[in-house]
Amino acid sequence: MDSIAKTQKRKQDAIAWLDTVGEDVAATMKTAPQNTIVPPAPSTAGTRAMAVLEQLSGRSPGASIQLVHGQVIGEGGMGIVREAEQVSLGRTVAVKMLKRRDPSAALDLLREAWVTGAIEHPNVVPVHFVELDSEGMPLVVLKRVEGASWHALAQDAAEVARRFGATDLLAWNLGVLMQVLNAVRYAHHRGVVHRDLKPSNVMIGDFGEVYLLDWGIAVSLRDDGSGRLPLAASQHELAGTPSYMAPEMLGRDGSPALSERTDVYLAGAVLYELVTGRVPHQGDDIISVIASIVTSEPEMPASAPPELARICQRAMHESPDERYPSAEALRLALQAYLEHRGSTELARRADARLAELMELLATPGGPDRDDLYRVFGAARFGFHEALAVWRDNAEARAGLARATVAVAEFELAAGRPTAAVSLLADVEAPALLARAKAAADRSARELLALERLRDQQDSTIGRRTRSALALGLGLVFSILPAGEYVFHWHVTPLRAVALSLVFLAGAALLGVWARHTMMATQFNRRLFATLLFLFIAQAVVALGGELYGFDGAAVEIVHMGLWVTLVGMLAIMVDPWLAPSCASYIVGFLLAAKYPAQHSLFMSATNIVFSVNAIWRWRPATLLPTPAERAHPSWPGRRKLR
Repeated sequence: MDSIAKTQKRKQDAIAWLDTVGEDVAATMKTAPQNTIVPPAPSTAGTRAMAVLEQLSGRSPGASIQLVHGQVIGEGGMGIVREAEQVSLGRTVAVKMLKRRDPSAALDLLREAWVTGAIEHPNVVPVHFVELDSEGMPLVVLKRVEGASWHALAQDAAEVARRFGATDLLAWNLGVLMQVLNAVRYAHHRGVVHRDLKPSNVMIGDFGEVYLLDWGIAVSLRDDGSGRLPLAASQHELAGTPSYMAPEMLGRDGSPALSERTDVYLAGAVLYELVTGRVPHQGDDIISVIASIVTSEPEMPASAPPELARICQRAMHESPDERYPSAEALRLALQAYLEHRGSTELARRADARLAELMELLATPGGPDRDDLYRVFGAARFGFHEALAVWRDNAEARAGLARATVAVAEFELAAGRPTAAVSLLADVEAPALLARAKAAADRSARELLALERLRDQQDSTIGRRTRSALALGLGLVFSILPAGEYVFHWHVTPLRAVALSLVFLAGAALLGVWARHTMMATQFNRRLFATLLFLFIAQAVVALGGELYGFDGAAVEIVHMGLWVTLVGMLAIMVDPWLAPSCASYIVGFLLAAKYPAQHSLFMSATNIVFSVNAIWRWRPATLLPTPAERAHPSWPGRRKLR
């Protein structure tokens, strides 16, 4: 509502102000807002200068420069421009004259000649001579420029390419505007404000020359005492071209004074037309045009290059203090844009990939990671290239940050915090980076714990020791029962207790000797603890058999049942490859129970099966330790170094 009320207030002010201007001014603004409104004849000492000119021109008109007039090459409401030959130099010139005797128009023409002649610059058409015709009206002799109006070329890419070979219309137009600003800068140096910058007041020569024309409503910022130019400080009447006009040019009460920044605004208005293809101040009626001038809030299309849009908006700021301080500052801004334009284009293309990336991230169920990184890689490469060309490209830096943060959040949500941390090294996102680092630390600790658990369950460590133990115990427990059967050894329960304790002590000594491997992992510790428990259990069973009155054969058959249980649990809990041994012990136990007289043979046979099974399962890849095994922390001596 505030914005609507503000707009309505401005329209009411425009209507009230319009009542204070003349009918001809109102008609121009209504029907032809791109035409120049010329102020009333200023009160200056220009008539004195004209009288001096009359005294100096006491000869026949044109005699001093010997002009032979030719065809008309331009015509306006009050004046006409003819081609002529300057006989003395044998060159073609342009002669600007009035259609009819009009002292006020004559003074306007002279003022234009005076200011143009005072500004000797490559981008200003040189004035060769000024004198009076037979009726006392001025003739202004100018350089004859072959070319076309910038207005006719500014939006015609094909014609610009044909004439000048330029394939980039915007860059060509900006080059022309920068040359115009060179002329304006020099004029400001001489204390002159043009007041009517627009494409139709610029001529482009056939060889690319740029000339700023029509200085007819220019004003002076300094009083040189000649009175030839109206002073800017005394100009309070509306003057200029409404379609491009700065707010202070309306001549409203309380408006800022005309200054160099008035021309900066007009150059910004021309820039707006170059970018958008339309003049900045337009509307369905005169009130809309005036309201647009007063508001001075140019709306740039979304397709406009962001840096160029900012330049235009600053140059056309409502307040002169907020505009570029000089024509040179504006020119340098345009030059910087042209230098950065490649970076801007790279960033624009990368933005398209960024949009594709955001669409992928919004896919229900999440995107395919390969597709995501393909698009992200293209976007990130584009932004990096843009920043390599122009490190201060804010759009590229913001786009890179947005793309990187989006993918980092995706990785974080997917449980890959390390990838997120790696991505965020490119951008400034401290909060997200801290969160990703904390998650990465947690993940690293969990991974370390898993690695330690995996190492503890690694069956490759100590394979030689286990194979050697399996071979040694296999031989002992296969030979002893066989010897018992062959030599009719009588085993009592108490002897079984003693043997079990001897085996327990022997196994303990082996464990001490092979502690670097057998105690290095949980896998080995469980196997070794099971072996020790087996001998303890055998001793307990044998002692129980003695107390209960079992004979030696019954005790050994019960031992076989114990082996079934222990090897079966090892197959389930430690190494499933021991299952054949368990099956062998089951069969042996049942046969021993059926045929107790031959139980020693079944004991020997099942122990042989277990030994072969264990040796085959735990056989080492090589007989000698490998470099990897020697480097493992479990290798003797390695723990002391850690």
